[in-house]
Amino acid sequence: MKQMSFADAEHSENVESLYGTTILHQFTGPSSKNGGCFKRHPLLVFHRLEGAMKDMESKEETRVGNVLAGWNHLSIVGPVHIKNASGARVQVATGEWYDDYIMGWGSCLLGHDSTIIKESITRSLSQGFLQQYETDKHRLLSERFCAVVPCAEKLRLVNSGLEATMYATRIARAVTGKRMILKFEGHFHGLNDSLTWNIDSSPRSGKVLASGELERLSGTVGIPDEYGMLTVPIPWNDTHAVQKAFEQYKGDVAGIILEPVALNIGCIRPDEGFLQELRALTSQHGALLIFDEVLTGFRANLGGAQKDFGVVPDIATYGKAFGCGMPIAGIAGKAEYMDIIAPRGPVQVSGTNTGRYLSVSAALAIIEHLADGAVFRYITALESQLKKGLWDVFDKHGIPCYLDSYGGRIGVHIGAYERPRTMKEIEKLYPVEFAKKLFYMLSNEYRLYGFLMPLSYCPEPVTLSAAHTPRMIEDACERLNSALKRLRFS
Repeated sequence: MKQMSFADAEHSENVESLYGTTILHQFTGPSSKNGGCFKRHPLLVFHRLEGAMKDMESKEETRVGNVLAGWNHLSIVGPVHIKNASGARVQVATGEWYDDYIMGWGSCLLGHDSTIIKESITRSLSQGFLQQYETDKHRLLSERFCAVVPCAEKLRLVNSGLEATMYATRIARAVTGKRMILKFEGHFHGLNDSLTWNIDSSPRSGKVLASGELERLSGTVGIPDEYGMLTVPIPWNDTHAVQKAFEQYKGDVAGIILEPVALNIGCIRPDEGFLQELRALTSQHGALLIFDEVLTGFRANLGGAQKDFGVVPDIATYGKAFGCGMPIAGIAGKAEYMDIIAPRGPVQVSGTNTGRYLSVSAALAIIEHLADGAVFRYITALESQLKKGLWDVFDKHGIPCYLDSYGGRIGVHIGAYERPRTMKEIEKLYPVEFAKKLFYMLSNEYRLYGFLMPLSYCPEPVTLSAAHTPRMIEDACERLNSALKRLRFS
């Protein structure tokens, strides 16, 4: 989901050829703490844009990198300017239509121009649509939400997944009176300073320290090492590492935050029983279990991954498909924890744009529309069709590939003969250079938007929606087959 970071430049043999920039200054922070486990990032100050960047950005261009939203600068292909969008397709500046397999990074579950959302917006336009004060629809949204999400006894709205996870960890610390948050490598919880550690935009996967935890590797330049001191990165699917972290920071672990299915590094499910073990360990040690369901929520069923896996967290965070493209996110959880939020308790969780009527109306209409499960069943069928088609194509060309999926998001792990369990395993197996060449071809010659997009060293999931069709899936597989006839796997 993220393009190459400045951190990657540190490990490039030729930074200037990688970024097309002149580096004026490189600063290394103060001496490392805690036995050298904190990775220091140089502060790269860029004097001017040269090379490839110069081609994309003129002196008159006021958008950084030709985009106002950073993730619209796709890896390898750069910014793609869109004229129109309909269903699961986007029209580029040249007038050509591309089939979209990003779909708002998983948020546009119903497509780019859903009639359900359009009608809710139309109805709201005559009712003070910009106000964010409490209405009957706010009450109804909370009731509908709490009725379908297992952990949700109370709900508080925010504007983004980043806000939701930031506040969730604040709640955990306030409830427990403890400081440390455990997170898993490769799990992405938004770009807030305390959780942007050991993610796909970090320079590499972390080395395992003697304590069992991983060295801290920031996912961006600009975060002081001190922020990482309260975040403990550990390998996904490693129960022993979790147990050791509780021992290492005995009496000071406020909570564990995780994606119940790791969808930011392809698609890596938890080992059998792993979530149950996390539930038991957090309960045993008086810590909160936090599910980040920003990617999994409302994509496979209304109850989310916690319903599918039968593990109820203390708190869960939501975004993306919660609003199906409308800007809305939420924190939900057990009343005993949620009531620490003001005005019930002392924890501040709010913002000027929180709970805008337009977004609340849309989210309510979406939950009601999804209630019969028809959308989920349709997307599941498309998901099965695409996985089979991809498997057949890669097998035909003798390319190893492990496929897994959740909620219409398919992780295509090229180079893997069997299921990878951690980000480190993905990093070792994923053929980055081949994936870049393939993605460039599919993007520029086969009119597939975001299909099989590589990140720094792992794949972005292919994302389906209710607006995709079986014919679109067939076409994607045919175009992939055509591209692989021209590109040798190595």
